[in-house]
Amino acid sequence: MKIRATKLTAIASAIQKLLGTFTPQSLFTSGVNGAWYDPSDFSTMFQDAAGTTPVTAVGQPVGRILDKSGRGNHAYNPSGNSANYPVLQQDGTGRYYLAFNGVNQWLRSIGSIDLTYGDKIFVAAGTRKLSDAARGMPVEFGDGSINTRQFQINAPSGATNDYRFTSSGSASVNTTATGYTAPITNVISGIGDISGPKAVLRVNAAQAAISTASQGTGNYGNYPLYIGARGGASLFFNGRLYGLVVAGKAASAGEIASTEAWLNQKTGAY
Repeated sequence: MKIRATKLTAIASAIQKLLGTFTPQSLFTSGVNGAWYDPSDFSTMFQDAAGTTPVTAVGQPVGRILDKSGRGNHAYNPSGNSANYPVLQQDGTGRYYLAFNGVNQWLRSIGSIDLTYGDKIFVAAGTRKLSDAARGMPVEFGDGSINTRQFQINAPSGATNDYRFTSSGSASVNTTATGYTAPITNVISGIGDISGPKAVLRVNAAQAAISTASQGTGNYGNYPLYIGARGGASLFFNGRLYGLVVAGKAASAGEIASTEAWLNQKTGAY
């Protein structure tokens, strides 16, 4: 037991050292597509969808947030109604987040994100779920319909105290972990591998659920990324988003651990 504890301490120490230089931008090399959104970076946020009026203080709507991955997959709300925009807020520990009201607030990537080159995905979000009363969708990649949802994170997946990660090729597979009663702050990660097949749900840097059921064939496709709702029309997320990383790749164990630790700095989840 002492040897195991020593090894875990050494791993944790190594991760902390890496965090001095690690940012999620390092995931997006060699043609990897995806997105990275960081609400703690004021320079990336605007009060309007066009990106002309910068966000300068908490309490302001965020109609556009820039993608820091280098892939140009910026997110906005095209409705033209600021009531539909999430709002920048700050929690009691000084951490910044986008607040989604569970009623009408959402964002989406300006264009589609092309993931047709592969069938692996890594998505990680720092969230605070505020209610378990109804299904909420912090993240979904697809065309906004129930028939095309290539991957998604649910918080919760219904009127229950759970999280769910869905990964889809020509067939969909769900992985669900229960026992996370709102209000609760967590770093949630999904690892999808269509041909593996594998769908893994991680909560606070630990595996919470896994499925090796068939996801059929194909790749993740070329679709918009929706944040806070399905297609901007349903399954609105009631909670906070402290950060979001989506990388179309088979992330290494080190990349997963470093990304989750980076998001933990943004959330203080664990």
